[in-house]
Amino acid sequence: MATNDIKEIITLKNLRALAGGRSFKRGEEYFDEGAVGPVSEKSGVISAKVHGSHTYDVRLKVISGTNAQAILDYTCTCPVGQDGDFCKHCVALGLAWLEKTDDIEEAEYCEPSTSTTNKKITDDDIRSWLESQDLKVILDMLMAQMTTDGRLREELVLKITKEKVVGIDLNTYRKGLRSAFHTSGFVDYYNMSDFADGINDALDSLDRLLEEGFALEAMQLCEYAIELADDALQNCDDSDGNFGDLADRLASLHLEACEAARPDPVELAGRLFAFETKGSDLDFCYGATGDYEEILGPTGLAEYRRLAEAEWERSTKNGSNPSRTITRIMESLARTDGNVDALIAIKQRKLDLAYHYLEIAQICREAKRSDKALEWAERGVKAFPKNTDSRLLDFLAEEYFTRERYDEAYGCYWTQFVDRAGLQQYIKLLDYAKKINRDQVARDEALAFVRRQIDNEKSKTRGKWAPPVDHSSLVEIFLWEKNTDVAWDEAKRGGCSDHYWLKLAAAREKDHPADAVPVYQRMVEPIISRMKNDAYDEATRMVKHIGELMRGLGKQAEFSAYLADVKLRHKPKRNLMKLLAGLA
Repeated sequence: MATNDIKEIITLKNLRALAGGRSFKRGEEYFDEGAVGPVSEKSGVISAKVHGSHTYDVRLKVISGTNAQAILDYTCTCPVGQDGDFCKHCVALGLAWLEKTDDIEEAEYCEPSTSTTNKKITDDDIRSWLESQDLKVILDMLMAQMTTDGRLREELVLKITKEKVVGIDLNTYRKGLRSAFHTSGFVDYYNMSDFADGINDALDSLDRLLEEGFALEAMQLCEYAIELADDALQNCDDSDGNFGDLADRLASLHLEACEAARPDPVELAGRLFAFETKGSDLDFCYGATGDYEEILGPTGLAEYRRLAEAEWERSTKNGSNPSRTITRIMESLARTDGNVDALIAIKQRKLDLAYHYLEIAQICREAKRSDKALEWAERGVKAFPKNTDSRLLDFLAEEYFTRERYDEAYGCYWTQFVDRAGLQQYIKLLDYAKKINRDQVARDEALAFVRRQIDNEKSKTRGKWAPPVDHSSLVEIFLWEKNTDVAWDEAKRGGCSDHYWLKLAAAREKDHPADAVPVYQRMVEPIISRMKNDAYDEATRMVKHIGELMRGLGKQAEFSAYLADVKLRHKPKRNLMKLLAGLA
Protein backbone atom coordinates (compact mmCIF):
# COMPACT_ATOMS: atom_id res chain seq x y z
CA MET A 1 0.00 0.00 0.00
CA ALA A 2 1.06 3.61 -0.53
CA THR A 3 2.50 5.67 2.29
CA ASN A 4 -0.59 7.87 2.29
CA ASP A 5 -2.78 4.79 2.92
CA ILE A 6 -0.54 3.75 5.79
CA LYS A 7 -0.75 7.24 7.31
CA GLU A 8 -4.51 6.98 7.40
CA ILE A 9 -4.31 3.79 9.46
CA ILE A 10 -1.26 4.36 11.69
CA THR A 11 -2.41 7.33 13.75
CA LEU A 12 -2.18 8.18 17.44
CA LYS A 13 -5.91 7.62 17.79
CA ASN A 14 -5.79 4.16 16.19
CA LEU A 15 -2.70 3.10 18.16
CA ARG A 16 -4.41 4.10 21.39
CA ALA A 17 -7.63 2.30 20.44
CA LEU A 18 -5.81 -0.91 19.51
CA ALA A 19 -3.61 -1.02 22.60
CA GLY A 20 -5.84 0.34 25.35
CA GLY A 21 -4.84 3.07 27.77
CA ARG A 22 -2.30 1.21 29.89
CA SER A 23 -0.42 -0.55 27.09
CA PHE A 24 -0.40 2.67 25.05
CA LYS A 25 1.19 4.49 27.99
CA ARG A 26 3.83 1.78 28.37
CA GLY A 27 4.51 1.96 24.65
CA GLU A 28 4.97 5.73 24.92
CA GLU A 29 7.50 5.17 27.70
CA TYR A 30 9.44 2.69 25.54
CA PHE A 31 9.43 5.19 22.66
CA ASP A 32 10.49 8.10 24.89
CA GLU A 33 13.33 6.01 26.36
CA GLY A 34 14.71 5.33 22.86
CA ALA A 35 13.99 1.59 23.05
CA VAL A 36 13.04 1.37 19.36
CA GLY A 37 15.90 0.45 17.04
CA PRO A 38 16.27 1.77 13.48
CA VAL A 39 12.89 1.75 11.72
CA SER A 40 12.82 0.00 8.35
CA GLU A 41 10.06 0.39 5.75
CA LYS A 42 10.18 -2.01 2.85
CA SER A 43 7.38 -3.22 0.55
CA GLY A 44 4.80 -1.70 2.86
CA VAL A 45 6.16 -3.46 5.98
CA ILE A 46 7.37 -1.30 8.87
CA SER A 47 9.76 -3.16 11.17
CA ALA A 48 12.24 -2.61 13.99
CA LYS A 49 13.68 -4.24 17.07
CA VAL A 50 12.32 -2.94 20.39
CA HIS A 51 14.62 -3.29 23.37
CA GLY A 52 13.43 -3.80 26.96
CA SER A 53 14.16 -6.63 29.39
CA HIS A 54 14.41 -8.63 26.13
CA THR A 55 14.71 -7.62 22.49
CA TYR A 56 11.66 -8.29 20.31
CA ASP A 57 11.07 -8.14 16.56
CA VAL A 58 8.04 -6.00 15.70
CA ARG A 59 6.30 -5.54 12.34
CA LEU A 60 3.38 -3.38 11.21
CA LYS A 61 1.64 -3.65 7.85
CA VAL A 62 -1.58 -2.28 6.38
CA ILE A 63 -3.61 -4.99 4.65
CA SER A 64 -7.07 -5.30 3.09
CA GLY A 65 -9.73 -6.61 5.43
CA THR A 66 -13.37 -7.43 4.83
CA ASN A 67 -15.05 -5.32 2.12
CA ALA A 68 -11.56 -4.28 0.99
CA GLN A 69 -11.31 -2.02 4.02
CA ALA A 70 -7.73 -1.23 5.04
CA ILE A 71 -6.73 -2.56 8.49
CA LEU A 72 -3.48 -2.75 10.43
CA ASP A 73 -1.76 -6.13 10.65
CA TYR A 74 0.84 -6.49 13.41
CA THR A 75 3.23 -9.05 14.84
CA CYS A 76 5.60 -9.02 17.81
CA THR A 77 7.75 -11.85 19.18
CA CYS A 78 6.92 -10.97 22.80
CA PRO A 79 4.51 -13.29 24.70
CA VAL A 80 1.66 -10.76 24.50
CA GLY A 81 2.17 -10.26 20.78
CA GLN A 82 2.32 -14.01 20.17
CA ASP A 83 -1.12 -14.24 21.77
CA GLY A 84 -2.39 -11.91 19.04
CA ASP A 85 -2.69 -8.73 21.13
CA PHE A 86 -1.51 -5.26 20.11
CA CYS A 87 1.28 -4.90 22.68
CA LYS A 88 3.34 -1.99 24.02
CA HIS A 89 6.16 -2.86 21.59
CA CYS A 90 3.80 -2.38 18.64
CA VAL A 91 2.79 0.99 20.10
CA ALA A 92 6.45 2.01 20.44
CA LEU A 93 7.17 1.09 16.79
CA GLY A 94 4.05 2.95 15.61
CA LEU A 95 5.14 6.08 17.48
CA ALA A 96 8.67 5.80 16.09
CA TRP A 97 7.29 5.56 12.54
CA LEU A 98 5.05 8.57 13.11
CA GLU A 99 8.04 10.56 14.31
CA LYS A 100 10.04 9.45 11.29
CA THR A 101 7.26 10.61 8.97
CA ASP A 102 6.71 13.87 10.92
CA ASP A 103 3.20 12.79 11.98
CA ILE A 104 3.90 12.43 15.71
CA GLU A 105 2.15 15.74 16.40
CA GLU A 106 -1.01 14.50 14.72
CA ALA A 107 -4.03 16.78 15.32
CA GLU A 108 -1.80 19.38 16.96
CA TYR A 109 -0.62 21.25 13.87
CA CYS A 110 -2.68 22.97 11.22
CA GLU A 111 -2.27 22.29 7.50
CA PRO A 112 0.45 24.27 5.76
CA SER A 113 -0.69 27.75 4.81
CA THR A 114 0.28 29.54 1.66
CA SER A 115 3.32 30.73 3.56
CA THR A 116 6.33 28.47 4.21
CA THR A 117 5.63 28.06 7.96
CA ASN A 118 3.27 25.87 9.94
CA LYS A 119 1.38 27.45 12.82
CA LYS A 120 1.05 25.26 15.89
CA ILE A 121 -2.51 24.88 17.16
CA THR A 122 -2.74 25.69 20.86
CA ASP A 123 -5.31 24.67 23.47
CA ASP A 124 -6.68 28.24 23.33
CA ASP A 125 -7.16 27.90 19.56
CA ILE A 126 -9.09 24.66 20.06
CA ARG A 127 -11.28 26.20 22.78
CA SER A 128 -12.05 29.24 20.62
CA TRP A 129 -12.98 27.00 17.69
CA LEU A 130 -15.27 24.86 19.86
CA GLU A 131 -16.99 27.93 21.27
CA SER A 132 -17.75 29.09 17.73
CA GLN A 133 -19.37 25.79 16.69
CA ASP A 134 -22.99 24.75 16.78
CA LEU A 135 -23.83 22.66 19.87
CA LYS A 136 -24.88 19.70 17.69
CA VAL A 137 -21.43 19.55 16.06
CA ILE A 138 -19.76 19.32 19.44
CA LEU A 139 -22.26 16.74 20.72
CA ASP A 140 -21.71 14.57 17.64
CA MET A 141 -17.95 14.72 18.15
CA LEU A 142 -18.32 13.84 21.83
CA MET A 143 -20.61 10.90 21.14
CA ALA A 144 -18.25 9.57 18.46
CA GLN A 145 -15.31 9.78 20.86
CA MET A 146 -17.32 8.07 23.59
CA THR A 147 -17.80 4.94 21.50
CA THR A 148 -14.03 4.24 21.54
CA ASP A 149 -13.03 5.88 24.83
CA GLY A 150 -14.25 3.76 27.74
CA ARG A 151 -12.92 6.16 30.33
CA LEU A 152 -14.85 9.11 28.86
CA ARG A 153 -18.05 7.05 28.87
CA GLU A 154 -17.46 6.01 32.47
CA GLU A 155 -16.91 9.60 33.60
CA LEU A 156 -20.10 10.75 31.88
CA VAL A 157 -22.09 7.90 33.43
CA LEU A 158 -20.77 8.83 36.88
CA LYS A 159 -21.71 12.48 36.48
CA ILE A 160 -25.22 11.61 35.26
CA THR A 161 -25.68 9.10 38.08
CA LYS A 162 -24.56 11.64 40.67
CA GLU A 163 -26.83 14.34 39.24
CA LYS A 164 -29.90 12.09 39.13
CA VAL A 165 -29.13 10.60 42.55
CA VAL A 166 -29.51 7.02 41.37
CA GLY A 167 -27.49 3.98 42.42
CA ILE A 168 -24.26 2.86 40.82
CA ASP A 169 -24.44 -0.36 38.83
CA LEU A 170 -21.98 -2.31 40.99
CA ASN A 171 -22.34 -5.42 38.84
CA THR A 172 -20.74 -3.64 35.91
CA TYR A 173 -17.76 -2.68 38.06
CA ARG A 174 -17.51 -6.17 39.53
CA LYS A 175 -17.49 -7.61 36.03
CA GLY A 176 -14.64 -5.27 35.09
CA LEU A 177 -12.66 -6.27 38.18
CA ARG A 178 -13.24 -9.98 37.54
CA SER A 179 -12.01 -9.55 33.99
CA ALA A 180 -8.90 -7.66 35.13
CA PHE A 181 -7.94 -10.25 37.77
CA HIS A 182 -8.81 -13.29 35.60
CA THR A 183 -5.58 -15.15 34.84
CA SER A 184 -6.73 -17.60 32.11
CA GLY A 185 -4.20 -20.10 33.43
CA PHE A 186 -0.74 -19.26 34.81
CA VAL A 187 0.64 -15.75 34.21
CA ASP A 188 4.37 -16.16 33.62
CA TYR A 189 7.10 -13.64 34.38
CA TYR A 190 7.10 -12.07 30.90
CA ASN A 191 3.34 -11.46 30.87
CA MET A 192 3.12 -10.28 34.47
CA SER A 193 3.80 -6.60 33.79
CA ASP A 194 0.97 -6.30 31.25
CA PHE A 195 -1.35 -8.29 33.55
CA ALA A 196 -0.60 -5.85 36.38
CA ASP A 197 -1.20 -2.92 34.01
CA GLY A 198 -4.68 -4.25 33.30
CA ILE A 199 -5.44 -4.46 37.02
CA ASN A 200 -4.21 -0.89 37.50
CA ASP A 201 -6.63 0.22 34.76
CA ALA A 202 -9.47 -1.40 36.72
CA LEU A 203 -8.34 0.28 39.94
CA ASP A 204 -8.33 3.61 38.09
CA SER A 205 -12.09 3.23 37.76
CA LEU A 206 -12.38 2.87 41.55
CA ASP A 207 -10.30 6.01 41.94
CA ARG A 208 -12.73 7.89 39.73
CA LEU A 209 -15.69 6.54 41.69
CA LEU A 210 -14.14 7.93 44.85
CA GLU A 211 -13.38 11.28 43.22
CA GLU A 212 -17.02 11.63 42.14
CA GLY A 213 -18.23 11.06 45.69
CA PHE A 214 -19.28 7.41 45.54
CA ALA A 215 -17.18 6.44 48.57
CA LEU A 216 -19.38 3.64 49.90
CA GLU A 217 -19.49 1.94 46.50
CA ALA A 218 -15.73 2.36 46.11
CA MET A 219 -15.20 0.75 49.53
CA GLN A 220 -17.37 -2.24 48.62
CA LEU A 221 -15.61 -2.72 45.30
CA CYS A 222 -12.19 -2.47 46.95
CA GLU A 223 -13.16 -5.30 49.27
CA TYR A 224 -14.32 -7.33 46.28
CA ALA A 225 -11.00 -6.64 44.54
CA ILE A 226 -9.10 -7.77 47.66
CA GLU A 227 -10.80 -11.16 47.42
CA LEU A 228 -9.94 -11.42 43.71
CA ALA A 229 -6.32 -10.36 44.24
CA ASP A 230 -5.66 -13.14 46.76
CA ASP A 231 -6.90 -15.78 44.33
CA ALA A 232 -5.08 -14.32 41.31
CA LEU A 233 -1.72 -14.21 43.09
CA GLN A 234 -1.70 -18.01 43.34
CA ASN A 235 -1.53 -18.22 39.53
CA CYS A 236 1.18 -15.65 38.85
CA ASP A 237 4.96 -15.44 38.72
CA ASP A 238 5.30 -12.23 40.70
CA SER A 239 9.10 -12.23 40.94
CA ASP A 240 9.23 -8.45 40.39
CA GLY A 241 6.70 -7.73 43.13
CA ASN A 242 3.96 -6.24 40.93
CA PHE A 243 1.28 -7.60 43.25
CA GLY A 244 2.92 -5.97 46.23
CA ASP A 245 2.50 -2.57 44.57
CA LEU A 246 -1.08 -3.41 43.60
CA ALA A 247 -1.87 -4.50 47.16
CA ASP A 248 -0.47 -1.24 48.54
CA ARG A 249 -2.57 0.78 46.10
CA LEU A 250 -5.70 -1.24 46.87
CA ALA A 251 -5.16 -0.91 50.62
CA SER A 252 -4.72 2.87 50.31
CA LEU A 253 -7.86 3.13 48.18
CA HIS A 254 -9.87 1.14 50.72
CA LEU A 255 -8.67 3.24 53.63
CA GLU A 256 -9.44 6.47 51.75
CA ALA A 257 -12.90 5.19 50.80
CA CYS A 258 -13.64 4.23 54.42
CA GLU A 259 -12.53 7.66 55.63
CA ALA A 260 -15.00 9.27 53.22
CA ALA A 261 -17.87 6.77 53.57
CA ARG A 262 -17.79 6.35 57.37
CA PRO A 263 -19.36 2.86 57.34
CA ASP A 264 -20.91 1.23 60.41
CA PRO A 265 -17.88 0.72 62.73
CA VAL A 266 -19.00 -2.66 64.07
CA GLU A 267 -19.56 -4.06 60.58
CA LEU A 268 -16.27 -2.59 59.38
CA ALA A 269 -14.43 -4.16 62.33
CA GLY A 270 -15.83 -7.56 61.37
CA ARG A 271 -14.72 -7.23 57.76
CA LEU A 272 -11.25 -5.95 58.67
CA PHE A 273 -10.77 -8.78 61.15
CA ALA A 274 -11.85 -11.32 58.51
CA PHE A 275 -9.40 -9.89 55.98
CA GLU A 276 -6.53 -9.79 58.46
CA THR A 277 -7.06 -13.37 59.68
CA LYS A 278 -7.62 -14.86 56.24
CA GLY A 279 -3.92 -15.58 55.91
CA SER A 280 -3.40 -13.58 52.72
CA ASP A 281 0.07 -13.60 51.17
CA LEU A 282 -0.53 -9.90 50.46
CA ASP A 283 -1.19 -9.04 54.13
CA PHE A 284 -4.31 -6.99 53.42
CA CYS A 285 -5.45 -4.96 56.43
CA TYR A 286 -2.28 -5.87 58.33
CA GLY A 287 -2.27 -3.84 61.56
CA ALA A 288 -5.87 -2.74 60.96
CA THR A 289 -6.36 -1.29 64.44
CA GLY A 290 -3.62 1.23 63.74
CA ASP A 291 -4.57 2.40 60.25
CA TYR A 292 -8.34 2.37 60.88
CA GLU A 293 -8.33 3.44 64.53
CA GLU A 294 -9.94 6.83 63.94
CA ILE A 295 -12.57 5.38 61.57
CA LEU A 296 -13.45 2.49 63.88
CA GLY A 297 -13.69 4.66 66.98
CA PRO A 298 -14.28 3.14 70.44
CA THR A 299 -17.23 1.02 69.26
CA GLY A 300 -15.42 -0.52 66.30
CA LEU A 301 -12.22 -1.11 68.26
CA ALA A 302 -14.19 -2.84 71.03
CA GLU A 303 -15.79 -5.15 68.44
CA TYR A 304 -12.40 -5.87 66.86
CA ARG A 305 -11.00 -6.74 70.30
CA ARG A 306 -13.99 -8.99 71.04
CA LEU A 307 -13.47 -10.92 67.81
CA ALA A 308 -9.74 -11.24 68.44
CA GLU A 309 -10.14 -12.50 72.00
CA ALA A 310 -12.78 -15.02 70.92
CA GLU A 311 -10.52 -16.35 68.17
CA TRP A 312 -7.56 -16.47 70.57
CA GLU A 313 -9.55 -18.48 73.09
CA ARG A 314 -10.75 -20.86 70.39
CA SER A 315 -7.30 -21.36 68.87
CA THR A 316 -5.54 -21.92 72.22
CA LYS A 317 -8.12 -24.29 73.62
CA ASN A 318 -6.71 -27.56 74.98
CA GLY A 319 -3.16 -26.28 74.62
CA SER A 320 -3.31 -25.85 70.84
CA ASN A 321 -0.87 -23.52 69.13
CA PRO A 322 -2.52 -20.37 67.72
CA SER A 323 -1.81 -19.16 64.19
CA ARG A 324 0.86 -16.58 63.51
CA THR A 325 -1.81 -14.07 62.47
CA ILE A 326 -3.96 -14.18 65.61
CA THR A 327 -0.80 -14.19 67.74
CA ARG A 328 0.35 -11.04 65.96
CA ILE A 329 -3.05 -9.40 66.50
CA MET A 330 -3.10 -10.21 70.20
CA GLU A 331 0.45 -8.92 70.60
CA SER A 332 -0.58 -5.68 68.88
CA LEU A 333 -3.55 -5.26 71.25
CA ALA A 334 -1.35 -5.94 74.30
CA ARG A 335 1.18 -3.34 73.12
CA THR A 336 -1.62 -0.83 72.57
CA ASP A 337 -2.81 -1.46 76.14
CA GLY A 338 0.74 -1.26 77.50
CA ASN A 339 0.11 -4.66 79.17
CA VAL A 340 3.62 -6.12 79.47
CA ASP A 341 2.53 -9.24 81.36
CA ALA A 342 -0.09 -10.07 78.73
CA LEU A 343 2.46 -9.57 75.97
CA ILE A 344 4.97 -11.88 77.69
CA ALA A 345 2.25 -14.48 78.25
CA ILE A 346 1.49 -14.48 74.53
CA LYS A 347 5.16 -14.63 73.53
CA GLN A 348 6.10 -17.48 75.85
CA ARG A 349 3.57 -19.82 74.24
CA LYS A 350 6.09 -20.31 71.42
CA LEU A 351 9.71 -20.77 72.52
CA ASP A 352 11.05 -23.04 69.80
CA LEU A 353 13.81 -20.61 68.77
CA ALA A 354 16.48 -18.80 70.75
CA TYR A 355 15.25 -15.59 69.13
CA HIS A 356 11.87 -15.96 70.87
CA TYR A 357 13.65 -15.73 74.23
CA LEU A 358 15.40 -12.60 72.97
CA GLU A 359 12.06 -11.00 72.07
CA ILE A 360 10.79 -11.46 75.62
CA ALA A 361 14.09 -10.20 77.07
CA GLN A 362 13.81 -7.06 74.92
CA ILE A 363 10.21 -6.50 76.09
CA CYS A 364 11.41 -6.70 79.70
CA ARG A 365 14.27 -4.28 79.03
CA GLU A 366 11.91 -1.76 77.42
CA ALA A 367 9.64 -2.07 80.46
CA LYS A 368 12.61 -1.30 82.76
CA ARG A 369 12.53 -4.85 84.14
CA SER A 370 16.28 -5.35 83.94
CA ASP A 371 16.51 -8.48 86.11
CA LYS A 372 13.74 -10.19 84.15
CA ALA A 373 15.50 -9.24 80.89
CA LEU A 374 18.70 -10.93 82.11
CA GLU A 375 16.74 -13.97 83.32
CA TRP A 376 15.03 -14.53 79.97
CA ALA A 377 18.29 -14.09 78.05
CA GLU A 378 20.04 -16.65 80.26
CA ARG A 379 17.12 -19.05 79.86
CA GLY A 380 17.40 -18.76 76.10
CA VAL A 381 21.13 -19.56 76.07
CA LYS A 382 20.54 -22.50 78.41
CA ALA A 383 17.74 -23.83 76.18
CA PHE A 384 19.91 -23.49 73.04
CA PRO A 385 23.51 -24.11 74.15
CA LYS A 386 24.85 -24.90 70.64
CA ASN A 387 24.82 -22.42 67.76
CA THR A 388 22.83 -19.97 69.86
CA ASP A 389 21.38 -16.96 68.05
CA SER A 390 24.17 -14.36 68.02
CA ARG A 391 21.67 -11.57 68.72
CA LEU A 392 20.67 -13.27 71.98
CA LEU A 393 24.33 -13.65 72.99
CA ASP A 394 24.97 -9.98 72.16
CA PHE A 395 22.01 -8.98 74.33
CA LEU A 396 23.21 -11.13 77.21
CA ALA A 397 26.75 -9.75 76.90
CA GLU A 398 25.38 -6.19 77.13
CA GLU A 399 23.43 -7.10 80.27
CA TYR A 400 26.53 -8.66 81.85
CA PHE A 401 28.67 -5.66 80.88
CA THR A 402 26.30 -3.15 82.52
CA ARG A 403 26.60 -5.21 85.73
CA GLU A 404 30.42 -5.24 85.43
CA ARG A 405 30.41 -9.00 84.94
CA TYR A 406 33.13 -8.65 82.32
CA ASP A 407 34.33 -12.26 82.13
CA GLU A 408 30.81 -13.54 81.53
CA ALA A 409 30.30 -10.94 78.80
CA TYR A 410 33.59 -12.04 77.21
CA GLY A 411 32.31 -15.61 77.36
CA CYS A 412 29.29 -14.64 75.22
CA TYR A 413 31.54 -13.28 72.47
CA TRP A 414 33.92 -16.25 72.77
CA THR A 415 30.98 -18.64 72.37
CA GLN A 416 30.01 -16.92 69.14
CA PHE A 417 33.57 -17.18 67.85
CA VAL A 418 33.83 -20.88 68.73
CA ASP A 419 30.50 -21.60 67.04
CA ARG A 420 31.50 -20.00 63.74
CA ALA A 421 35.15 -18.85 63.92
CA GLY A 422 34.78 -16.39 61.04
CA LEU A 423 36.20 -12.93 60.52
CA GLN A 424 33.08 -11.12 61.74
CA GLN A 425 33.06 -13.09 65.00
CA TYR A 426 36.82 -12.43 65.37
CA ILE A 427 36.27 -8.68 64.96
CA LYS A 428 33.39 -8.69 67.45
CA LEU A 429 35.50 -10.59 70.01
CA LEU A 430 38.45 -8.21 69.70
CA ASP A 431 36.24 -5.10 69.81
CA TYR A 432 34.87 -6.20 73.17
CA ALA A 433 38.28 -7.37 74.43
CA LYS A 434 39.67 -3.86 73.85
CA LYS A 435 37.04 -2.46 76.23
CA ILE A 436 38.40 -4.63 79.05
CA ASN A 437 42.11 -4.37 78.03
CA ARG A 438 42.25 -8.00 76.97
CA ASP A 439 42.70 -7.62 73.22
CA GLN A 440 46.18 -9.21 72.91
CA VAL A 441 45.17 -12.22 75.00
CA ALA A 442 41.93 -12.55 73.00
CA ARG A 443 43.85 -12.39 69.69
CA ASP A 444 46.30 -15.09 70.76
CA GLU A 445 43.51 -17.34 72.01
CA ALA A 446 41.45 -16.86 68.85
CA LEU A 447 44.32 -17.54 66.42
CA ALA A 448 45.34 -20.62 68.41
CA PHE A 449 41.76 -21.89 68.23
CA VAL A 450 41.65 -21.40 64.44
CA ARG A 451 44.93 -23.30 64.03
CA ARG A 452 43.58 -26.18 66.13
CA GLN A 453 40.46 -26.26 63.95
CA ILE A 454 42.56 -26.45 60.78
CA ASP A 455 44.73 -29.23 62.22
CA ASN A 456 41.64 -31.19 63.28
CA GLU A 457 40.15 -30.90 59.80
CA LYS A 458 43.41 -32.04 58.20
CA SER A 459 43.51 -35.09 60.45
CA LYS A 460 40.07 -36.28 59.32
CA THR A 461 39.51 -38.70 56.47
CA ARG A 462 37.96 -36.67 53.66
CA GLY A 463 35.91 -37.79 50.70
CA LYS A 464 37.28 -37.96 47.19
CA TRP A 465 35.49 -34.78 46.09
CA ALA A 466 35.94 -32.80 49.30
CA PRO A 467 37.94 -29.59 48.83
CA PRO A 468 41.39 -29.53 50.45
CA VAL A 469 41.79 -27.94 53.86
CA ASP A 470 43.77 -24.71 53.59
CA HIS A 471 44.58 -21.66 55.69
CA SER A 472 42.07 -19.25 54.12
CA SER A 473 40.52 -18.36 57.51
CA LEU A 474 43.89 -17.24 58.89
CA VAL A 475 44.84 -15.41 55.68
CA GLU A 476 41.52 -13.53 55.83
CA ILE A 477 42.18 -12.42 59.41
CA PHE A 478 45.75 -11.28 58.70
CA LEU A 479 44.64 -9.35 55.60
CA TRP A 480 41.98 -7.59 57.69
CA GLU A 481 44.67 -6.71 60.22
CA LYS A 482 46.79 -5.40 57.31
CA ASN A 483 49.52 -7.89 58.25
CA THR A 484 50.21 -8.55 54.58
CA ASP A 485 53.59 -10.22 55.06
CA VAL A 486 52.19 -12.55 57.72
CA ALA A 487 49.21 -13.35 55.49
CA TRP A 488 51.56 -14.11 52.57
CA ASP A 489 53.68 -16.46 54.70
CA GLU A 490 50.50 -18.20 55.95
CA ALA A 491 49.27 -18.71 52.38
CA LYS A 492 52.66 -20.04 51.25
CA ARG A 493 52.70 -22.43 54.21
CA GLY A 494 49.12 -23.74 54.13
CA GLY A 495 47.52 -22.49 50.93
CA CYS A 496 44.33 -20.46 50.53
CA SER A 497 41.47 -19.91 48.09
CA ASP A 498 41.99 -18.12 44.76
CA HIS A 499 40.02 -15.18 46.15
CA TYR A 500 42.63 -14.56 48.83
CA TRP A 501 45.57 -15.26 46.52
CA LEU A 502 44.33 -12.40 44.33
CA LYS A 503 43.96 -10.13 47.36
CA LEU A 504 47.50 -11.04 48.45
CA ALA A 505 48.91 -10.39 44.97
CA ALA A 506 47.20 -6.98 44.81
CA ALA A 507 48.55 -6.11 48.28
CA ARG A 508 52.14 -7.19 47.50
CA GLU A 509 52.63 -6.11 43.89
CA LYS A 510 53.88 -2.63 44.75
CA ASP A 511 56.77 -3.73 46.97
CA HIS A 512 57.08 -7.36 45.86
CA PRO A 513 56.01 -7.54 42.18
CA ALA A 514 57.96 -10.77 41.66
CA ASP A 515 55.61 -12.46 44.16
CA ALA A 516 52.47 -11.18 42.44
CA VAL A 517 53.35 -12.23 38.86
CA PRO A 518 53.13 -16.04 39.29
CA VAL A 519 49.85 -15.63 41.22
CA TYR A 520 48.29 -13.68 38.38
CA GLN A 521 49.68 -16.09 35.79
CA ARG A 522 48.09 -19.00 37.63
CA MET A 523 44.71 -17.20 37.68
CA VAL A 524 44.62 -16.49 33.93
CA GLU A 525 43.89 -20.10 32.93
CA PRO A 526 40.74 -20.69 35.04
CA ILE A 527 39.38 -17.33 33.86
CA ILE A 528 39.85 -18.28 30.18
CA SER A 529 38.27 -21.68 30.83
CA ARG A 530 34.91 -19.96 31.47
CA MET A 531 34.74 -19.59 27.66
CA LYS A 532 32.75 -16.35 27.61
CA ASN A 533 33.57 -12.94 26.16
CA ASP A 534 33.47 -11.20 29.52
CA ALA A 535 35.95 -13.81 30.82
CA TYR A 536 38.21 -13.15 27.82
CA ASP A 537 38.10 -9.42 28.62
CA GLU A 538 39.03 -10.13 32.24
CA ALA A 539 41.85 -12.50 31.24
CA THR A 540 43.23 -9.96 28.75
CA ARG A 541 43.29 -7.23 31.40
CA MET A 542 45.15 -9.59 33.74
CA VAL A 543 47.69 -10.57 31.07
CA LYS A 544 48.24 -6.88 30.30
CA HIS A 545 48.84 -6.20 34.00
CA ILE A 546 51.28 -9.11 34.16
CA GLY A 547 53.16 -7.50 31.29
CA GLU A 548 53.35 -4.17 33.13
CA LEU A 549 54.76 -5.87 36.23
CA MET A 550 57.28 -7.96 34.28
CA ARG A 551 58.51 -4.96 32.28
CA GLY A 552 59.03 -3.18 35.60
CA LEU A 553 61.17 -6.13 36.68
CA GLY A 554 63.17 -5.93 33.45
CA LYS A 555 61.67 -9.18 32.14
CA GLN A 556 60.23 -8.04 28.80
CA ALA A 557 61.62 -11.10 27.00
CA GLU A 558 60.10 -13.47 29.56
CA PHE A 559 56.72 -11.74 29.17
CA SER A 560 56.87 -12.04 25.37
CA ALA A 561 57.53 -15.76 25.74
CA TYR A 562 54.67 -16.09 28.24
CA LEU A 563 52.26 -14.19 25.96
CA ALA A 564 53.26 -16.34 22.97
CA ASP A 565 52.60 -19.48 25.02
CA VAL A 566 49.11 -18.24 26.04
CA LYS A 567 48.28 -17.46 22.41
CA LEU A 568 49.54 -20.84 21.21
CA ARG A 569 47.54 -22.84 23.75
CA HIS A 570 44.32 -20.89 23.12
CA LYS A 571 44.66 -20.25 19.38
CA PRO A 572 41.18 -21.66 18.49
CA LYS A 573 39.51 -19.02 20.68
CA ARG A 574 39.22 -16.29 18.04
CA ASN A 575 37.61 -13.65 20.25
CA LEU A 576 40.38 -14.07 22.81
CA MET A 577 43.03 -13.87 20.09
CA LYS A 578 41.62 -10.54 18.89
CA LEU A 579 41.94 -9.11 22.41
CA LEU A 580 45.44 -10.50 22.99
CA ALA A 581 46.62 -9.18 19.61
CA GLY A 582 46.88 -5.70 21.07
CA LEU A 583 49.39 -6.82 23.70
CA ALA A 584 53.11 -7.09 23.13
